[in-house]
Amino acid sequence: MESKKVKALLAAVKSGSLTAAATELGYTQAGLTQMMNSLESELGINLLIRGKGGVKLSRAGESLLAGMQSYVAAADALERSVALLRDESTAAIRIGSYSSISRQWLPAILSDFLREFPEADTEVSAGSIEQMYDGVKDETLDCAFVSYQPALMKGLNWFPLHVDELMAVLPADHPFSGDAFPIERFSGADFLMPSLGFEMDITPLFAAATPRVIPSTRYTNLDDAALISMIEHGLGLTILSRLILQGMQTTTRALPLQPRGFRSLGLIVSSKRQGEHLLRSFVRSTRATIGAMYRGSF
Repeated sequence: MESKKVKALLAAVKSGSLTAAATELGYTQAGLTQMMNSLESELGINLLIRGKGGVKLSRAGESLLAGMQSYVAAADALERSVALLRDESTAAIRIGSYSSISRQWLPAILSDFLREFPEADTEVSAGSIEQMYDGVKDETLDCAFVSYQPALMKGLNWFPLHVDELMAVLPADHPFSGDAFPIERFSGADFLMPSLGFEMDITPLFAAATPRVIPSTRYTNLDDAALISMIEHGLGLTILSRLILQGMQTTTRALPLQPRGFRSLGLIVSSKRQGEHLLRSFVRSTRATIGAMYRGSF
């Protein structure tokens, strides 16, 4: 049974018309009809009900629908893997990443990976949490470094890498003098929300507090250095992670939260594509690099 026949049948059922499916797939109507007849003959089952109003699945076809969809998805994944293995020299991995991860992790990750696969190509782009998740789902990205967001994980596989602590960032002259900043101190304070999407890591901390923390929030879409500069100039408080703050030259004060807050950082890959050779190798190499960097902390 050829996967192209099953794919054509699914296209016909989706459109409700052999003519429309033939146009979509680049076949003649006669050619597609012959393909459907061949598939039904091969299986010994009538899969389609054909009439003046178009086509739909027979009862037998409906019972096999989920299996046919899985078969086509598996065949597509196999074809992609074979293509990569056939000519890895032209394969590229499109990687989405936060700017902090691009700055702190990617040089080591790419160095280790390209040492093992010197002919591979990599493309890196930065974006917000939503852009990274959406990019992997619509396959404009092959994988992305993000924080774990359960609500966005449908259709994706998660590979944890590191637990990153969230820190309160205050101007140098802020009157608070303790070693850990109580989360309730953000209530009513001028709060600068970091780049788009970061609220997904922060707002659960405010919502979990009793009573609920309600700061005076201003949303920003600034890079990390620009946001830090605004804090230095007394324009408000914020929350950033240790990874973001690592290596930054700043006069701000960064304190652990009380209670402490964290985000889980890792790689997302489409569930449909996790078996692809080069992509699977990139995940394996990345986990080894970050594991060595943090001495196996994940």
